[in-house]
Amino acid sequence: MTQNTYILLIVAIFTVIILILLLINNRKVSAVRQMATILKPYILDEIKDIIVPDGIGGLLEIEHLILFEQGLLLIETYPMSGNMFGAETIDQWTQLIDGRSYKFANPLRHIRTSRQALMILAPNIPIFCRVVFNADSIFPKGKPDEVSVLSSLSDDLSKIQSSTIKMDQSSEVWQRIMRIARKDGQAVQRDGEL
Repeated sequence: MTQNTYILLIVAIFTVIILILLLINNRKVSAVRQMATILKPYILDEIKDIIVPDGIGGLLEIEHLILFEQGLLLIETYPMSGNMFGAETIDQWTQLIDGRSYKFANPLRHIRTSRQALMILAPNIPIFCRVVFNADSIFPKGKPDEVSVLSSLSDDLSKIQSSTIKMDQSSEVWQRIMRIARKDGQAVQRDGEL
């Protein structure tokens, strides 16, 4: 093999690797954009990746918290594909993909713990939860009420919006949560203030 052929082979391999990485990244970005588009009509305010007190002396992370007219919406995303098997009371859920089985912790446990912590900070405000899986996730045995796939998220949010009353004191509660929450170890900055 000549030196030029060797260099061309290396360049071709790196090009293929870069193209594969770009395709994977594009798919993730597309899902994020799709979710942002679905959520946009509901959002009065939002914050991502915050830490709040758990109500029993510890801390917990909240991936995505949204203020909307009906109260607060907690969202946890699970970028998983394939067949999913789980129920509200089962400790371990299962993902089947490409003939292989993978176990993961019941995602409803964490989001419900987060809701309990927020209920202490936001008494009398409805707090809704959604665990959101990729659009190509399938729940052949059914999915729990607080679980959505990206393709059903809009319908699931419409049901929440139509079944609840609008809350006037939500913005006051939102400000209280923002004063208590931490992001990257610091107080949450809103509109240039701490």
